[in-house]
Amino acid sequence: MRYFLVAGEASGDLHASALIRALRQEDPEASFAFMGGERMQEASGTAPIAHYSSVAFMGIIDVVKNLGTITKVGKAVQRALLDFRPDVVIPVDFADFNLRFILPFTREKLPEAKIIYYILPKLWAWRSGRIRKLRQYIHHGLCILPFEEEYFASRGLPVTYVGNPCTDAHLNYLGEHPEEVERTSLVTLIPGSRRGELKSNLPTMLDATAPLLERGYEVTIAGAPGLRQEDYTPYLKGYEGVGITFGDTYGLMRRSLLSLVTSGTATLETGLWRTPMIVCYRMGGSRVVRLGFERLFSVRFFSLVNLILDREAVPELLGDRMNSREIAEHIAPLLDKASSEREAQLRALDELCHQVGTEPAAPRAARALLALVRS
Repeated sequence: MRYFLVAGEASGDLHASALIRALRQEDPEASFAFMGGERMQEASGTAPIAHYSSVAFMGIIDVVKNLGTITKVGKAVQRALLDFRPDVVIPVDFADFNLRFILPFTREKLPEAKIIYYILPKLWAWRSGRIRKLRQYIHHGLCILPFEEEYFASRGLPVTYVGNPCTDAHLNYLGEHPEEVERTSLVTLIPGSRRGELKSNLPTMLDATAPLLERGYEVTIAGAPGLRQEDYTPYLKGYEGVGITFGDTYGLMRRSLLSLVTSGTATLETGLWRTPMIVCYRMGGSRVVRLGFERLFSVRFFSLVNLILDREAVPELLGDRMNSREIAEHIAPLLDKASSEREAQLRALDELCHQVGTEPAAPRAARALLALVRS
């Protein structure tokens, strides 16, 4: 079968590459074309039609300034769709691009192709009205969060929960590092993967954890892929005892007594390692930002751990609440192995792991996709 995938960022490239490998296992005759990156190229043996970096623009202003470039790439991907004539089109996350350039075009120009959306847009958080477009254009969705199946199905969109790609990465790491580890005195800071997130989050994280160095704890920053040592250096003046480690975030999570984590996929990854955490997202640090989230978004929580468990199992400090004093108030009980707060969080993380499941997502997604297409 012929598969055309569209991924627009590094995480999509990673998850789509795992899906490509799984599809090749299930369908020996598979051939691929895609927009994506090096990981998808390695998995498929085919160069991308367009690299995701060509549309990697963040924020409304940046996107508007580069609409010409985005449109040019979109048109190129559309031409490639017509040339390749796929049996299956697989958008991978990246909702704005896929909804504008891929879904309506495929329905109109390639009506015989099945559209199976992998990693559906987070409509449960915001812009829920786009569900109408998904119902109009896609044949089926493959979702990666347990609560998404009920959410989308109750709104008329056929979906299947296939597990979370974080599970695949977790299991792969364990396979490569099967040794036992001990949680001793490590506190890990995970301040985000973008320079703007470092600027917003890292200074407060450092200020809150600096006193731990005098008490014999080790404080280390998990360096993000795509960032370099010099991106962190300006923030480390006065914090010479704080380390930074690149390329082993999972190892740090696994060994940590506690992590301070900027909201995003990292919260779920930390939870799957059963590492107690404080979720921190400053976003400029104002009360207006926090109130804006509380009133404009249709969810009660902003961390994946709490969203999946549907309760505040881990503390969330957003906007003006993300300050050194409030972080310190949570740090003390969570570092105490005998405290009820730490025990309660560990029980919640066990529940999280149970809900997410332990079966790799990519093989489940490939089997579900092929069953849908063949039926």
